Amino acid sequence: MGYLQVLGAVSIWAFFNGVLVKGIKTSGVGVGLWTGLIGVGIFTLSLDYQILSSLDKNQLIGLTALGLFSALNNSCFYTALKISISNAALFHYLAPMLVIFWSLSLPIFYKPVSYLEIAALAIGFGGIAFVALPKLRGGNSKLVYLGLGSAIFYSLEIVLSGYVSKELQVVPEISSLFKLIFQAGVMFILATALKESVKVQEPKEWLKIFAAGLLLYLSFILYFSGSATVDPIHLGFMGYIDRIGAIALGALIFKETISKNVWVGGILILSASLLLLF
Repeated sequence: MGYLQVLGAVSIWAFFNGVLVKGIKTSGVGVGLWTGLIGVGIFTLSLDYQILSSLDKNQLIGLTALGLFSALNNSCFYTALKISISNAALFHYLAPMLVIFWSLSLPIFYKPVSYLEIAALAIGFGGIAFVALPKLRGGNSKLVYLGLGSAIFYSLEIVLSGYVSKELQVVPEISSLFKLIFQAGVMFILATALKESVKVQEPKEWLKIFAAGLLLYLSFILYFSGSATVDPIHLGFMGYIDRIGAIALGALIFKETISKNVWVGGILILSASLLLLF
């Protein structure tokens, strides 16, 4: 059952990132803002409020930092997905390798790093170079900056998620609620900085947005329930359904072409993250 739950969650994320973000007729931050609000609404109807009242100062600070970096990550990621799903996804999944950098540079997250992990980081950066250089030469630097921003903020979200869960003993449902609250609030502010409108272009798009918000909420519940019983290595493998699935769906539905550089860079990035699993 745990494996089926995780499979359901990563499949939802592949569909959300590969189809819904680009398919809904508003900006990337618009999709994040409205689906975040729907998720917050569902959580507030089902949440045990005694858990919220018991949070101490350190937990609130950790959750605030987690929510902020999660919102910055998704603001960059969803905006990049509107430009190119394959490129945005590959930049986004450089994040597990960047976690190594934070483990070495920030004392609060310090842990020993092996030579194999450093090799994976080097391979990942090599893959990003293959993907990014043609974009910089072709004048499409916005995608590169958004992609790198997504990777950096996502890597910080990863280390903070572990810290909040393990060190501060915050239950996953509360972490998800804070992520969604900050996603809605920060994306509203960043829409101006990114020069993006959060207006939904057609009334019928609201049905898609509501369905996307429900799916996002369901994916959190499935993933947190399943990850409690699934081996961490297997969790990593199943995460490839999200990575590769989003790129495949984008190519199939939106007819996105995948260049030679993206193929080479993508293989390097995904191979590097695979290497980290061991």
